[in-house]
Amino acid sequence: MRDPEHEKFFLEVYGPTGTIETGELYATRLKTLRGKIVGELNHRGWDSQRIFPYIREQLQKRIPDVKIIPFTEFPNISEIQTDALYKLLKEKGCDAVIVGNAA
Repeated sequence: MRDPEHEKFFLEVYGPTGTIETGELYATRLKTLRGKIVGELNHRGWDSQRIFPYIREQLQKRIPDVKIIPFTEFPNISEIQTDALYKLLKEKGCDAVIVGNAA
């Protein structure tokens, strides 16, 4: 509640986890990656050439029969239209994708 007497000391704080309405839910999660095809998608951001091979190696250690299509086999996702990307993923048989590469 605002207090005009102490207005110069007033600090209004907003929760960083505010509610956002969504029109679509996420895709159904896979129960396993065993025997699945996973595509790596990236916008050619920070250190992709180092991080994706590491992620790939770690996944293949845990799930030997997962097939991973490297990000180098896909166009830069920031330069491809959504419909074209979906079509390409379907053509390559992807069951799942790893999207992005956080710094």
